[in-house]
Amino acid sequence: MKLSVLFKRIQHAVIQMPELEEEMEIRGITCNSQKAEEDSLFVCIQGSRADGHDYIEEACNLGASCILIEKLVSGGRMLKFPENVAVVLVKDTREALAGISRIWFGSPADKLKVIGVTGTKGKSTVAVMIREMLESLGQKCGLIGTIGHHLGNEVVTSQNTTPDAFTIQSYFAKMVEAGCNYAVMEVSSQGIKQHRIDGIWFEIAVFTNFGEDHIGPGEHASLGEYRYYKSCLFEQCRIGIGNLDDAQCSYMFQRKCCTKYGFTCREEEGQERGFRNSHVLTAEKISFLMEGGELKTVFYADDRKYELALPGKFNVYNALAALQTVSCLGFEREEAGDVLKHLVVRGRMERVDAGENILCYIDYAHNAMALESLLTTLKEYHPHRLVCLFGCGGNRSKLRRYEMGEVSGKLADLTIITSDNPRDEEPQAIIDDIKIGMAKTDGKYVEIPDRKEAIAYAIHHGEPGDIIVLAGKGHEDYQEINGVRYPFLDRAVVEEVVKNL
Repeated sequence: MKLSVLFKRIQHAVIQMPELEEEMEIRGITCNSQKAEEDSLFVCIQGSRADGHDYIEEACNLGASCILIEKLVSGGRMLKFPENVAVVLVKDTREALAGISRIWFGSPADKLKVIGVTGTKGKSTVAVMIREMLESLGQKCGLIGTIGHHLGNEVVTSQNTTPDAFTIQSYFAKMVEAGCNYAVMEVSSQGIKQHRIDGIWFEIAVFTNFGEDHIGPGEHASLGEYRYYKSCLFEQCRIGIGNLDDAQCSYMFQRKCCTKYGFTCREEEGQERGFRNSHVLTAEKISFLMEGGELKTVFYADDRKYELALPGKFNVYNALAALQTVSCLGFEREEAGDVLKHLVVRGRMERVDAGENILCYIDYAHNAMALESLLTTLKEYHPHRLVCLFGCGGNRSKLRRYEMGEVSGKLADLTIITSDNPRDEEPQAIIDDIKIGMAKTDGKYVEIPDRKEAIAYAIHHGEPGDIIVLAGKGHEDYQEINGVRYPFLDRAVVEEVVKNL
């Protein structure tokens, strides 16, 4: 693609342009200097740990013919460029990358009805529910999310909730090629802040809930900033669907022009909260059941009965969000809702066999809000004991550790404190922080730093009627220790322990 075509709609300044017989042709785009190729465009992205401007020489040595920058000085020194490369300056390289990527792939999102899901928790479950409902109705639907990316004919492992702008556009292009009519994607606040979804028009945007999370170095500076960026999604959608029972729902839709729909588990008048009653889906007569050794949930909406294979009230909210979405797309809710009877979401309240008379669930709950909701839900089923195993990630806010320790201490009958993804921190130091929160309660706990040993302890010491929850890692198939990702999957460890019992 001609360089001038890529930058036709991007505000930019040409800093350097080599003399060529004909206009420069770009044959690839990358933000990773190690993946630069002959005649490629290298986009310098400044991250929390590394700055792409420091890797210009490496990219040029591998054949990059054009460099996109957002500054001329890095580390106190003027940047230097080989004479044979073009250099283009923009205000924000992340923002420019979003625009360039759309042009490169021919604006594939315009050929899809895109549904975005944002919120502190529930994004993955809601996104999977929507996709499964649409697929059950004969509609081919792609998915971009934390658990994995379904691109129509291909499934790709996920590294981030919301990938970079170039990757998103490449995925949309594959969905279009595979014949998808719809695409549902999880939209993180970081993804919005870093311009990854710029230029994407969403047919529907969904707000699940809001809680304190992702505050700290490399994330958001404050809770206000975190909330603000989540609300920005509703400025680029036709229809907005919100959880009316969440205190921040009105903020999300404040001064937004989208058509507003809502869902609730409270029997209040929707008009009192700024929503027309005809636009509100209400869950009633919610009941929590244990049938055949499985936890289930039943609720009614519009006088129709819905059964959930997933336990808990928070999954009722997730189901309402998905049902309201397919309804706004013009489909029948009751028919779409049939998939809920058998739907299992990997790493989200995922049942795993832990032996006779013991229920074991794996869940991604990795902050206090999610953990409290999870444990409160499981107590509704009146287990003999509620056993909670969890750790906390390294290089993240210590406040999260204190809060999760306190939540588990208050709600679980036994807490097993272990390791999660310690990253660059010592696992024991993270455990000591969790114990500070535990100390505010009279909850019983044991500490076992090795997560595999901790899981084995939970299973070996399980008692009939127990519910054991392994929280924090969910679908993740690795542990990150000192910059290295080692294979680790909670489900596989449980299966191994049970096999050797």
